[in-house]
This record gives sequence, structure tokens and C-alpha cells, in this order.
Amino acid sequence: MAQAVRSVPGTSERALEDARARLMRNPGDVAALRDAIQAAMRVGMVDMAASYALRAQQLSPGDPIVTAARGAIEVHRGRPREGLLLFGEADKAGAGEGPFVADRALGYDLIGDQPSAQYYYGLARRQSPDDEISRRYALSLAIIGDFATGDAMLRPLLNVQDRAAWRTHAFMLAIDGRPAEARAVLDRILPPDLAAQIGPYMDTIPRLSRAQQAAAANLGLFPAFPGGVQISPAPRTDQMQRSGGSR
Repeated sequence: MAQAVRSVPGTSERALEDARARLMRNPGDVAALRDAIQAAMRVGMVDMAASYALRAQQLSPGDPIVTAARGAIEVHRGRPREGLLLFGEADKAGAGEGPFVADRALGYDLIGDQPSAQYYYGLARRQSPDDEISRRYALSLAIIGDFATGDAMLRPLLNVQDRAAWRTHAFMLAIDGRPAEARAVLDRILPPDLAAQIGPYMDTIPRLSRAQQAAAANLGLFPAFPGGVQISPAPRTDQMQRSGGSR
């Protein structure tokens, strides 16, 4: 499944570079800050996104898109309730669905409200189809017991050997009560040391709450263990490409 590391930056990386160049020319460009936040989030650079969001908030207090971005950042930091409150504030300020609707969906998954999560995943897919949205949506369906529909949603990505999709599939199998199959998938797609690290957790997945299952698969956080144990979260598509993941 391995491919040569790609040297050409991904779409989100290029968008981030463009936004940063615009900010070099005009540090007060709020539109560029918005774009930088979104691009940084898409490549998994949450702390960078938070830094841009702070600057944007200072320049444009109450900006609904920036407020929604702050909500997305809180969700990815494992604080979904705080994030969803910010999304509510963004709604009141007139944000509409905006570019962070998929992150709002994740927030609902992380509090165990899968019906609301799936509503927003559906909006996100119609707004801007994205492989990661499909992976998270499929997982959310598995969490509520609809493995077959989630598997069908994920199948096109599995067929092109999307490694992040196979990782999601492993968690879906564990959620469905098939941890041995889940471990077998991880053994095929991950480096041996990482597969050995994550594999034993597959046995615990069926005993977790829905919110904990979502946190484990999406954020790599297993709250069933004392203090929570964070392991490798599912990478973004662009990150998989940079590290040689198949598509």
C-alpha cells in the first residue's frame, strides 16, 4: 500500500501558504486570517489555527465565521461542549452553515448525539464533498449500530486503498464487536510498532459509550483508561499523502 512520499504540497497546504503570503502583505486582512484558520485546520495544525483565530477575533470582534472557527478548534482540542456553544453563538451572529459545519458534526459525535452529528455531516457533504467527512460519517453510522450503511459509504475509499479509511474501518469493526478483525486490519495498514500500540485498545471499544467511541476513533483518546490515553489520531487526507499513504 505504500507509495513514494509526495513532494508537491496538497491543496490545503497551498491554501495555507497563500493565506500566509496575504497576511505578510497585510497583517490586518481578516479574510486572509479566516482562510488561514480553515487551511491550518485542514492540515491538522490546530494550534496554528488557534493563533490565527485569536488575531482575527481581536481585529473583528464578534465575526461569526471566526466564532465558528473557534468552535471548531475547541472540538478538535477535545472540548466539544465548549465548541458547540461557540457554534451556537456563531448562529446567532448570522454565520449560516459556513466552512466549519463538518467540525460541528464532529462536536455532536463527541458528546454522543449521533443523529445531530449525521445531520451536519449530511450538510457538509452537500456543501463540499470531502473524503474525511465520508470517513467520519461512516464511523458515526457504525456507532449507532448501522455498520452496513457506514461500510457502504466507506467502500469507495477502501477500494482505492485510502489508508485513513482502512483505519476508520478498523474502528468500525471494533465498534461492531469484531475486535480481532479490527486488529488484523491495523496489522496490514500500520507500521508494526503503531499497530502494536493501538491493537490492544480494539478489545475495549465495544464497552465504551458512544461519545467515547467517537473520541477514540476521531481524536485517538481513550477515556476508559485512567487519565485518558491519547494515541495516534486519524490523519487528514493531506497528511496521509505527505507520509506516503495510498489514495
